[in-house]
Order: sequence, then structure tokens, then C-alpha cells
Amino acid sequence: MKKNLLTLLVVATVLCGIGLVFLQPIGDYLVVEDQLEKADLIAAVSGPEYRIVYASELYTRGLGATLFFTGGYSQENQRIEASWSKYIATTHGVPEEAIATDDSAVLSTHDEAVLLKSYIDVHADTIKSVTLVTDPYHSRRARWIYKKVLGPDIQLYMAPVPRSRTDFPKYWWTEAKSRKIVFTEYVKLAFYYLRYQVASGNFQKWLSQFDQY
Repeated sequence: MKKNLLTLLVVATVLCGIGLVFLQPIGDYLVVEDQLEKADLIAAVSGPEYRIVYASELYTRGLGATLFFTGGYSQENQRIEASWSKYIATTHGVPEEAIATDDSAVLSTHDEAVLLKSYIDVHADTIKSVTLVTDPYHSRRARWIYKKVLGPDIQLYMAPVPRSRTDFPKYWWTEAKSRKIVFTEYVKLAFYYLRYQVASGNFQKWLSQFDQY
């Protein structure tokens, strides 16, 4: 009995070591987090409510002058997501006059970046830096596409929601949900590079049908 228990402990230790050495970096690569500076604007990528809450907390900590939310009508939630985000932010101490929204329909992170760019262009004299809030696993792809859309003149800071408040634990391979998240995100990284960096013409147009996924 003791021998079997010792064997199990050894196997468990080895498997844990393999995970830390080989699997943890796969998840960690997806996470990009900058040292936060005060920005002219804090933008939250539409999605789980904790993104809105975290963006609101950054505002109340004095790390941004304005909050920006996107999101059109959601059939699933029966609401306009940008308006809902604004409501949530006000319940967390952000004054209405400090919140800007765009409720245009969006299918992808790229679409949201384009809406932010349009807002910045209208306020080009006052917005030179943006803090972007999203999930940690989404932060690398989000940084790449937002930098591409916003251009070199806008300073972009990445502020992913702390992992403890999301569905993306440090030991992501131990849970089915986070394993799916990592696999899907790497597929999306490859798709985004192909869609927005490599493809052109009719091929790029054909790829656009997959934006909603």
C-alpha cells in the first residue's frame, strides 16, 4: 500500500513538473501586461462583465480620463452591450459624463479596434494614449490588432483582468474550459495573422466570413 502511494506521488510530481516546464509557457505566452501609466482613455473589449468592472476600477484609481465601450444589440442577452457596459460602470463609481460608447454592430476584435480608432480620430487633439482592458488569454492578439489599427502615434497599454477573476487559471491545462480557451486562442492568433497581415483581395474577402467565430 505504501509503495503504491509513493509511486502515485512520484508520478504526480513528474506530471506537475512536465506541466510547469512545457505547458505553462504555452498559456503564459498569450498574456501581455504593461506597467500601467495614466492614459487619456481606457477601453474595454466587449465581453464578460468583469472586463467592464476592471476598467471602471482603473478609472476610479485615476488611470484614465474617459472610459470607452463598444457593443451592439445582443440577441442572447436582449440588450445593447455598449449601453449595458455604461450602466455597469456607473454602478462602480464612474460618472456618466466620463463614459463614451459606440453601439455599432461588431463581429470581431478588429471591428472593435476600428470603432475605437474612429472615436480617437474625432478627439485626436486630446487622445494620445489608450489603456486596453480584456481577458489575459486575449491580450496578445488584442494588442497586435489594436496596434495595427490605431497606428504608431497612439501609445497602447495592455491591462488584462487579473487571472484570479477570469476563467484562465495559471495552471490552465488542469481544467477543460481553460484548455479549450488556449487551443481556440492559438487558432484565432493564426487566423488573425492570415486575415489581416497575409491575405489580400478576394482571399481576404472570403476569410471575412469567419470573423464571427
